[in-house]
Amino acid sequence: MGFKYIVEQVILHGNKLEVMCELLVGNLESGDRLEALIFSAIYLKWINTGQIPCFEDGGHPRPNRHAEISRLIFRELERIYCMKDTSLQEVLSIRKIHPCLPSFKAEFTASVPLTRIRDVAHWGDIPHDLKLQIKHTIQNKLHRNAGPEDLVATEAMLARITRNPEEYSEAFVEQFKIIHHELKDFSMLGNLTEQLESIKESFGDRSLSALTLFLECKERLDNLEESKDALDKSIDLLLKTAQSLNALREVIVKGLESSLRNDVPDAAIAMRQKWRLCEIGLEDYSFLLLSRFLNALEVVGGAQQLKENAESKNVSSWNGPLGSLFVGIRQLGLSGWKPEECTAIGNELLAWKEKGLSEKEGSEDGKAVWALRLKATLDRSRRLTEEYSEALPQMFPQKVEMLGKALGISENSVRTYNEAEIRAGVIFQVSKLCTLLLKAVRSTLGSQVWDVLVPGAAHGTLIQKRLVGKLNYLIVTRLDIAYSVSVISQYMSSPTVDRWAVVEQILCYLKGAPGDEEVTAAGNNIKGVVLLQELPHLSHLGVRAGQEKVIFVTCEDDDKIADIQKLNGKCVRHNTTGNFPVKDL
Repeated sequence: MGFKYIVEQVILHGNKLEVMCELLVGNLESGDRLEALIFSAIYLKWINTGQIPCFEDGGHPRPNRHAEISRLIFRELERIYCMKDTSLQEVLSIRKIHPCLPSFKAEFTASVPLTRIRDVAHWGDIPHDLKLQIKHTIQNKLHRNAGPEDLVATEAMLARITRNPEEYSEAFVEQFKIIHHELKDFSMLGNLTEQLESIKESFGDRSLSALTLFLECKERLDNLEESKDALDKSIDLLLKTAQSLNALREVIVKGLESSLRNDVPDAAIAMRQKWRLCEIGLEDYSFLLLSRFLNALEVVGGAQQLKENAESKNVSSWNGPLGSLFVGIRQLGLSGWKPEECTAIGNELLAWKEKGLSEKEGSEDGKAVWALRLKATLDRSRRLTEEYSEALPQMFPQKVEMLGKALGISENSVRTYNEAEIRAGVIFQVSKLCTLLLKAVRSTLGSQVWDVLVPGAAHGTLIQKRLVGKLNYLIVTRLDIAYSVSVISQYMSSPTVDRWAVVEQILCYLKGAPGDEEVTAAGNNIKGVVLLQELPHLSHLGVRAGQEKVIFVTCEDDDKIADIQKLNGKCVRHNTTGNFPVKDL
């Protein structure tokens, strides 16, 4: 009943959280469960990002009603999460739903919650027009149909009343700040440090030490001045913070392994919600840590510096990048993505890091053996990220399109939903780390300079006459394929059989791309792309190429690039299995 039920209930009644409760709680057979979870994850994300507004519909459900519904949904999600037959896709969907649920701790399930706003709206020493604004834009909306936009309205009002410090009394401003904090708490939108502090009281001594270490590292990192002189210190602290995050998240995941008993008190369920959101928040923060680490690594030389160090038999500089990759892989496992495979990859990374590089291994060159071992593990890591990126298109796009069309969501939001989910996750940073390390390893081995994003084979170029015009915009922005376009255009006026064979498919090479383009922007008959720069496998362009089955390789070797350019305008074969994937026919 997923798609049809959501659309009917939203369009006819406007009920939001109630829709999810009816859909998820107590009515799911195992066959319907995944569909219901995916539709719920999509729908709640659009509510939380303001693309589906919460509007008054004549009813007067106070925030405690939302809190009670949230508790019901949370219990059901935790029950499914802890079941042995729960699929990876269901786990991913549940993790996307949790951050969208409001808090249900005791102060929000009280019969009259969030009453402070009523007192502030009647504050004695503020102008009448301000009282009316607070009452009509925040108080009434909050007490009749609470939603994420209430926090936005409160933040805007707070900015207004604090703009001129002496315009309003300190007592009034302080009370409004408390309201803002309460709404953040209700919406579960406190920052990570605030969230972790809120669960500290529930930690034992051993767990508390992990929490304390992480918070100390995070505070030092937040206060670290970013400068070229402090770069080495920054890299070390980033790695230490990531490692302490791993240890803390393992503690929290361990504490969430057991399912909720039926007789567990409401206070314990509310604390478990905090634990779950802290666990998800730590995963989100690891994305930021890995992103900063990658940026710092590029500043000190990136893959080229790693290659030079390996050639001089100094592989200690690899410890940081390998340690960061270990953190990223471990984060994926803790999030439920193929945990056994993540553990195996992590063990290999630790083993190669500990073993280091020997002068000789038997009769073989020690550097070559070290690099080959590492390459095998990095290839395994990359496959893990690619399997993840292949799983999401099976889950979301069709349902996003169906629900988006029915609910009037913008076309761009629908089209980019899948890529946004990938690029906002740890998986994206892990993919970028793999790209950088594999580039360094290939250079160390002196092996293939091609990076295959989408394998396959194709040849020739075909374009219908009306599509040549679409290619013409590339002549302006991509001068490197201008000649090919002009040759194709000449064939269209009097196409012979042979010439039709030439223009059946388009193979193009591009000197550069940020990674946000559409693969088939120049026509649907593009079958192969060679990009003359490095590109993360999970970039928008890389993901799109995989979805559209367009062969895609990248290359940064100057000699190979020169060879490709000599073939410009000719009919070529594009095969990713050979040493040189573009050959003249």
